[in-house]
Amino acid sequence: HFERAKRVEKSAMERLTILYKSKYGCMPASVIPLTGSASNRRYCRLASDAGSCIGVIGTDVRENNAFVAIARHFRAKGINVPEVYAVSDDKSAYLQEDLGDCVLFDIMDETLLCKAMSMLPAIQYDGAEGLDFSVCYPQPSFDRRMVMFDLNYFKYCFLKPSGLEFDEVLLQDDFERFADALLEEDTDTFMYRDFNARNVMICGYEPYFIDFQGGRRGPIYYDVASFVWQARAKYPSALKERMLDSYLAALARYRPVDRDAFMARLDIFILFRLLQVLGAYGFRGLIEHKANFVTSIPAAISELKAMTGKFSSLYPYMAQTLERLCALPRFEELSSDGVLEVRVCSFSFKKGIPQDPTGNGGGYVFDCRSIHNPGRYEPYKKLTGMDEPVIRFLEDDGEVFSFLEHVYGVVDPHVETYARRGFSSLMVSFGCTGGQHRSVYCAEHLAAHLREKYPDIRVRLRHREQDMSNGMKAMIFAAGLGTRLKPITDTLPKALVPVGGKPLIEHVARKLKAAGIEEAVVNVHHFADKVEDWIGDQNIMKMEVSDERRMLLETGGAVLHARRYLEGCGHFLIHNVDIMSNADLKWFEAQVREGALATLLVSNRPTKRFLLFDPGTMRLVGWHNTDTGDYSLADKSLKVDDCLAYGFSGIHIMSDKVFALMDEYVDERGLTVDPDAGVRFPIMSFYLWAALKMPIYGVVAENLDFLDVGKLDTLAQAEEMFKKMIKTE
Repeated sequence: HFERAKRVEKSAMERLTILYKSKYGCMPASVIPLTGSASNRRYCRLASDAGSCIGVIGTDVRENNAFVAIARHFRAKGINVPEVYAVSDDKSAYLQEDLGDCVLFDIMDETLLCKAMSMLPAIQYDGAEGLDFSVCYPQPSFDRRMVMFDLNYFKYCFLKPSGLEFDEVLLQDDFERFADALLEEDTDTFMYRDFNARNVMICGYEPYFIDFQGGRRGPIYYDVASFVWQARAKYPSALKERMLDSYLAALARYRPVDRDAFMARLDIFILFRLLQVLGAYGFRGLIEHKANFVTSIPAAISELKAMTGKFSSLYPYMAQTLERLCALPRFEELSSDGVLEVRVCSFSFKKGIPQDPTGNGGGYVFDCRSIHNPGRYEPYKKLTGMDEPVIRFLEDDGEVFSFLEHVYGVVDPHVETYARRGFSSLMVSFGCTGGQHRSVYCAEHLAAHLREKYPDIRVRLRHREQDMSNGMKAMIFAAGLGTRLKPITDTLPKALVPVGGKPLIEHVARKLKAAGIEEAVVNVHHFADKVEDWIGDQNIMKMEVSDERRMLLETGGAVLHARRYLEGCGHFLIHNVDIMSNADLKWFEAQVREGALATLLVSNRPTKRFLLFDPGTMRLVGWHNTDTGDYSLADKSLKVDDCLAYGFSGIHIMSDKVFALMDEYVDERGLTVDPDAGVRFPIMSFYLWAALKMPIYGVVAENLDFLDVGKLDTLAQAEEMFKKMIKTE
């Protein structure tokens, strides 16, 4: 099945490149996968000096036809949608205009949000005029079957998994009456259906609309509710009012507007859209346990709380059930309670200033390096600012007390103002040289001070560098077939190929142990039993086995398959079993930046395959194969020659936040998941996709001795490297 899927994908990509050549007269120089929708559609950017466009591969021809037909109709009406350049003969692939990478949801510009709403009536009325609704996918109109499908989706995917007991007959009675209300108005307008800020691109400070292939004949209220009450957006009430004003002013060009009557009708659709959204969050979050959907539930529950009371007389049992749902403790705990949360953090300046996870900008950063440093003295080097000897050292001369008094004088009024104005978060960070002594002491004391003085706020304390070094695990990639080491690997797994009288896996395990890592997981496939036997006999460290006997999962799939061993540890290190180097893993760990999804150890070594990094930030932006000339760049503002090129070492550190993004990657790429075996994908393809969402940094190791012991001719070199390393030690 996997091989067939690859052949289908390859064939579709060939059709896209043929279409590209027919338009631009040349083959694309790069083809970069892009984040797509939740459907089976695949998106990529094809580019060369001749031009750039978006290629789309869709397995459902009807869906493709719907997009192409509606897009061309809308363009003829002067509506801002991407132009469709070319469609393959079998309708499975097409090219459309490249609108860039700026999504309205990501920038949340209030002027553009209002402008997008003011453009909606033209889509609904002008777009409907002359449109052949029979092309709409999967059906031509908003009808009872669709309404009941969505209401039952909510019931079975959110309400039942919540554990709330309810009378299905009484609820169904209200659902039927609710459906009657939603459908009581007959209309000839176009209903976009997926109208939200994620489906609005900004090009030249102008909104352009995408992903309308699910549109159909239907009521205008649906799209207004979808956009303004988009749960994840969390728009303030004042902004919602401005967006509605923009919409109604534009709507007046098409029909008389009675604001009160419009709002009364709109409320019904707001409630309906919230139930739809919770159905989706329930399936993805409560059933499939995908964290990013679980964390989206509170915003929708908060909106639902505000709506249910409006319908207690019309649909009494449904309203009562929804009120009880919103009051469930599990959702109360998830919901924002309006309490100010102050995050207090200690850190090392060597590793960068901590990022504010709320996106509010970071708050205060205090530099503790003027305080006398206990870390200079041997008795304190292995202690922290929480240990009594360090505390006595810092307090003896009173210097730290004066420092903290000034801190309290700045932070306290800020906390009081934020709490009074209803703000939800503030961050205060203390930095010193190593993030171990002075900053830890100051963070501990500020947190205690705030808890005592302001009992009504929530204080969270984190010592970043202590968190980073404690409990980090590792994964050793050891499942490969070792084909380049034949005939040795005809009877032996690559992991057990000896160098210096010890198997490769032992060299890696001892290197991890020396770096302070106590636990590792090893993936196995080729001669898995032999690797398991070695793991069972070794006493270097605690090791678990991630079994890939059924199917080799490649590097990305291997990490995802080992999730149960690695999730929750904060960070974990990946090491290829066939890599020998003099890399200092402790030093490498200390280079991990706050907020990094992954950190890659790279070097300026001879290779034909380079990773490309932004010269200003060292963020991963692409790759370049100098042998074939192939390259891929995620950041279109850069050129290959503008980037820094380094060879990858096969050693990297990941945040365990990677798993939620991997789930999203698998969904959006439509990868085949075997419930027993897992899913196959290479880690580098995932990295280049994920780099657009979270930072992935390169760290350059100077004077790195590195050897890929994956070929017969490198075994002799490995023996020499081993002898050299023994002498150095």
